[in-house]
Amino acid sequence: MLVLLAAAAPAAALDVFTLWRQPEVPLRLEEGAWVDYRTQVMTGGRRRHGLTRLACLGRDGQDENASWILEILPLAERDDGSLVPVKEDAVRLEVAPALAERAGSLLDNVRRARQWRGGKPTDLSLEQLRENPLLAASLEDEFVADSVETKHPTTRVVGGHELLCDQLVLTAEDTDTSDLPAGRVIQTTVREISAAVHADVPFLGLVYVAERVRSSSRLDPPSDRFRDPPPQSRVEIMELVGFGDDAKPVLTGSD
Repeated sequence: MLVLLAAAAPAAALDVFTLWRQPEVPLRLEEGAWVDYRTQVMTGGRRRHGLTRLACLGRDGQDENASWILEILPLAERDDGSLVPVKEDAVRLEVAPALAERAGSLLDNVRRARQWRGGKPTDLSLEQLRENPLLAASLEDEFVADSVETKHPTTRVVGGHELLCDQLVLTAEDTDTSDLPAGRVIQTTVREISAAVHADVPFLGLVYVAERVRSSSRLDPPSDRFRDPPPQSRVEIMELVGFGDDAKPVLTGSD
């Protein structure tokens, strides 16, 4: 019983697609658009860092049903601070145009996915996409805020660009239950996302995003034999470090 209580996990991780369903956040796909993000994850007293690029290479045809081509690339930071894409574990996606209309789920919109390992591309099934560390959070996370609060605009500087950003605070609460022989485990997760958004930034306009996740579990009815596990918390930060409109393909040999 105690193991099951302690196994309750916080919500999916923050990434560039987390807020794609929110109408307050601009969504646009344009050929050549790219964004670079630095991420930090703080949980359980540990801190992890990452760098990721999302690039749009346009569409694979001229008709209105042609797929959008996206590359999701890990980045390496050189000694001089410059960022370079890394092919290993990078993924190329072909997604339906319905993505730009916020229709369906992200996973439903993926028509083809290829991952690079050892310099060679391999097709990924939908099940493999669900298990992919780089993509699982992006494709499975269906965050929709219960409440949206608008804050005063703030100015942020990214790569020499001074951006006057709209600020939003979005909150969502979710409750899950699991039936056990002695009762039910009730898990409550609260996600609060603070976002600075600017329409000139590709994809979702995200300049700075901080997410705080608090997750707690309890046994119903209470038990004298087992204590409720301590609440879990996670803080994630995603900061834009570069963007532009001149993206070039990195993952070759994809056809």
